[in-house]
Amino acid sequence: MIEALETPQLIREAKEKMGKPLLEPRDVNRVIFVGDTHTAVDVTQTVFDKFYSDADLVVFLGDYVDRGETGVENLGLIASKFLDDPNKIIMLRGNHESPLTNPYYGFLEEVTEKLGEASYDSFKEFFQAMPYAVVVNNYLCLHGGIATTLDTVSQIADLPFPDLNPDDPTAFQLLWNDPRDMIDGFLPSVRGDGAYYYGSDVTEKFLANNALKGIIRGHEVVDGFREDLGGKVITIFSSKYHGGSAGVLVLDGDKMEQIRL
Repeated sequence: MIEALETPQLIREAKEKMGKPLLEPRDVNRVIFVGDTHTAVDVTQTVFDKFYSDADLVVFLGDYVDRGETGVENLGLIASKFLDDPNKIIMLRGNHESPLTNPYYGFLEEVTEKLGEASYDSFKEFFQAMPYAVVVNNYLCLHGGIATTLDTVSQIADLPFPDLNPDDPTAFQLLWNDPRDMIDGFLPSVRGDGAYYYGSDVTEKFLANNALKGIIRGHEVVDGFREDLGGKVITIFSSKYHGGSAGVLVLDGDKMEQIRL
């Protein structure tokens, strides 16, 4: 396992290979999608042990820290693999890669205890360099979902960047919004100001306008997986912190397999 002291240097090096909000589209044969791990370094290691060698691409959908005691090591492990082969690992940003959450859900305290409070600056710099989204095999991959102000995927490339919290409303919603059946349009979310639920109609319109098959995302606590909006939106949760199973989604050609760890 990566030691905590190794992580700051690893993320500084990884940051230099990121640096834009929207990654170039990827079209590969076998993709592994990993949802929120929330410090579950054991789940992350299992993903690498079981799936990495046979995969063309591994996409992490954000939320690597908070809600546990090994967020530093979890980030370090993924960053180490990313540095080994930046074309094979994608690390998307989640809403917990932010100083909006870290003081309240444990990561700031973890960093302070293991590395000293000043080391948190390195993590903030890394978080704001992480991409928000990527299109893989015609699926939009991101942490939360579409935004009230988003009409095209290409708009993501023009978002203010870096944006630490983020403060831009569209960027914030990409990390915080959630799908909901039985609603139309967008409705305010119980998550708080600036966050919304998105319904079937706006999702269908967005997918059609952008020639997308669906959305693959994390962000919500589910027992491994949940499908919403007629299966157009797939939520993956890969942390066992809340007592459920850790989900890993495998897309192999046209075949999609949901695996619980």
